[in-house]
Amino acid sequence: MKKYTILIIGAFAIIFFGCERKDYLIDGGIHNPKVDMTTYDYLKTKRVLDTLLLLIDKAGLKETINGDVTFFAPTDFSVVNYVATKKADIQAINPFSNFTLESIPAETLRDSLKMYMIPGKINRDDMTAEGKTYTTLMGNKVHIALVPVQDAYTNIVTTWPQYVFFTKINGAGLDVPGTVPPAAELDVKNVCQTSGIITNTGILHVIENSHTMFYFVQTHFPD
Repeated sequence: MKKYTILIIGAFAIIFFGCERKDYLIDGGIHNPKVDMTTYDYLKTKRVLDTLLLLIDKAGLKETINGDVTFFAPTDFSVVNYVATKKADIQAINPFSNFTLESIPAETLRDSLKMYMIPGKINRDDMTAEGKTYTTLMGNKVHIALVPVQDAYTNIVTTWPQYVFFTKINGAGLDVPGTVPPAAELDVKNVCQTSGIITNTGILHVIENSHTMFYFVQTHFPD
């Protein structure tokens, strides 16, 4: 009898976990993207954005973040990437120099962080695969698109997931496919790891961790 009991329990376990996996794959509707707080207060709830928040405070940009803007937030990993790359760049010139978060002037932060802010609200519903070019609060051009992407789950779903891509335009216009512009004019494209968060004040998208804040690139190297 005990043997049959074990078999029955095992059968129920297979059915249960099988249904659980199936339910995971079935679209249960759209997750509510609205959060009942300001953009600044939402940033405070996420550990992966707490260092970014320190920089926002140092730059005095709280009110700007809480304005009618769309913010493409670099994560703490992006900040670390910037500090490490900047430090390597200046130590290639002077090995005894150093660079930390405290080394970034407030004026630099106040200007440069605005390259991630766009006036008005740009949510996923406003985006297309072709994308659109916008001018940031810093004055530089960026291109935003919502693109279906084939990924690891493509074989088990009928519709490709759509990712938000944030591209910094470095030339006169968006790079034309099939052409190779000069290195200094190559656009830099990043995917957003989280997108479409609607706060009480604006819209928030979060850029992938591999991004380097301010798009800083090392130009000096040790001899």
